[in-house]
Amino acid sequence: MFSPVQYRVTGRTLLSIFPNKARSTPQVQYNHSYIFNELDKINTLRNRIAHHEPICFLLQQPIIDTGFILNEYQKIQTLFSWMGIDSQSLLYGLDHVKRVCDKIDNLK
Repeated sequence: MFSPVQYRVTGRTLLSIFPNKARSTPQVQYNHSYIFNELDKINTLRNRIAHHEPICFLLQQPIIDTGFILNEYQKIQTLFSWMGIDSQSLLYGLDHVKRVCDKIDNLK
């Protein structure tokens, strides 16, 4: 919905679902393109998981690294907070990302 065509068709009102979004600066514009790019990265992660691709290694290298997944996880939490969602309450009892990443990192 944040791709350029869909964004225009919806009357450019979709950013209102992010009432707590950071304010744009000259360096970073937190506009629909920014949101689209962040959501696209999260969707890429979703696709990698759905296709059983490894997500705990450096890209195309046999080196354990959970930095990628932790970075994407932070993006998800940031978008939740921009929407006014308390991610800790929403994910209570389901959020094992950091614990699992710690276990993976300990395999190094």
